[in-house]
Amino acid sequence: MIKAKFFSGLLFCVMSLLSASSFGKGASITGDNSVSVGVGLTNSNQADMDNLRSVHNANYGGISAGSLGSALELYAQYQFRFSGTMFAMLFRPSYFRQTSSGSGCNGSCEYNLNGFTFFPMFRMYPLENNFLGLFLQTGIGYGHLNGEIIDGPNSVKFSGGNFGAAFGLGVDFCFTDTHCMTIEGTARYLPISRNVISSSGTGSLTGATQAGSGQELEIGNSDFGTTMSGIMGIIGYTMAF
Repeated sequence: MIKAKFFSGLLFCVMSLLSASSFGKGASITGDNSVSVGVGLTNSNQADMDNLRSVHNANYGGISAGSLGSALELYAQYQFRFSGTMFAMLFRPSYFRQTSSGSGCNGSCEYNLNGFTFFPMFRMYPLENNFLGLFLQTGIGYGHLNGEIIDGPNSVKFSGGNFGAAFGLGVDFCFTDTHCMTIEGTARYLPISRNVISSSGTGSLTGATQAGSGQELEIGNSDFGTTMSGIMGIIGYTMAF
């Protein structure tokens, strides 16, 4: 419900701005090429990580580490616009980071995830004027996550990757022919169901049923999963040339 309201609200604002101004010819920005950089938050729900954190909370009688919140995501982008059309192709790598930490686990408890995504995407600009352009985009890409869990004297490092899909909409607000601010909301599906352990500490990770080096991390005799799925809200700067 919240996701639907986010996208419908963004679309309503853009449509209002488009209808309030006259349409120009062609794109909101000049040039077939553009580069972008930006920052965003992604509400990835790390259920297994939070379940393990709850086990540690119960085992140690209360820890200060909270549940993992939204992930910070930084991205760069190159886009090529097909001349005289509303269509474009873009290539977007991004850096993903999501963490939580606290004390009380006979030392400290840390839950860290960081990784990258790379998504080629097809973009369409169905509505444009001289100030802004509404776009829709979709694509298939790859994501890889590295994780680390520190449970007092025990620790484990792991990693996993998978292919996923993304769909979103946004708007370019162009203050000159070449300089724009981009606001975007994108839904991404990118679960990582299996994570292989690269190294583990000397102790046994509390709550894990398999945590040896070279093995798949498991809790409750099931694969420990991570995810890069969620709604990503971003703001960025775009320069056309």
